[in-house]
Amino acid sequence: MQLVIGEELNEFDNTEASIEQIIKTIEEKAASTERVFSHLVIDEVAVYDNYADYLLDHLDQVRVVQAEFLTLEEFMQGILLSTSEYLERAIPAVEQLAASVYSSVDTDAWQQIDQLIEGVQWLQQSFDTMDSLPNLANRLSDYEQWNLYSQALRELVESVASLGEPLKFADHVSVSDIMLYEVKPALEKLHINLPSLA
Repeated sequence: MQLVIGEELNEFDNTEASIEQIIKTIEEKAASTERVFSHLVIDEVAVYDNYADYLLDHLDQVRVVQAEFLTLEEFMQGILLSTSEYLERAIPAVEQLAASVYSSVDTDAWQQIDQLIEGVQWLQQSFDTMDSLPNLANRLSDYEQWNLYSQALRELVESVASLGEPLKFADHVSVSDIMLYEVKPALEKLHINLPSLA
């Protein structure tokens, strides 16, 4: 099978050992450039995660593995766009969830609470990923806004964490109040302070 990275072409045997070599080659290439690895296109099929599993499952048929990279700006823009889209959906959803939890917590409400917690974890991971990028201050149009975004994210994480105690004791009124008066405003503050690229 062939590994294509930009103009570079590498040949590998269709073996399990080659899968490790391919992934190592991609990681080395990513470390040596100002680009971020995005995904693989394996025989014209885009694969965004579990690359080794996919390659292993299709080992006999794989002909071409193409590594796709993004510039740091493209990568950051993708994170900021995904974050904005998530917040636009989450703000009204939290308001609706708070209203439904006020009366009772059913299976659907529990799933939505779990999704909210997972969403906040994703926001934190996205923030950490961007915050670790080199030269971030010069890539954003307003680094002070990034600091405000960071502060709003901390407030959101604390608000969501404060749901634990009332959830444990099935205190629906407190859960609803925290969502409406702490989580929702923190999400709105986060959305307002979402930075843009320079």
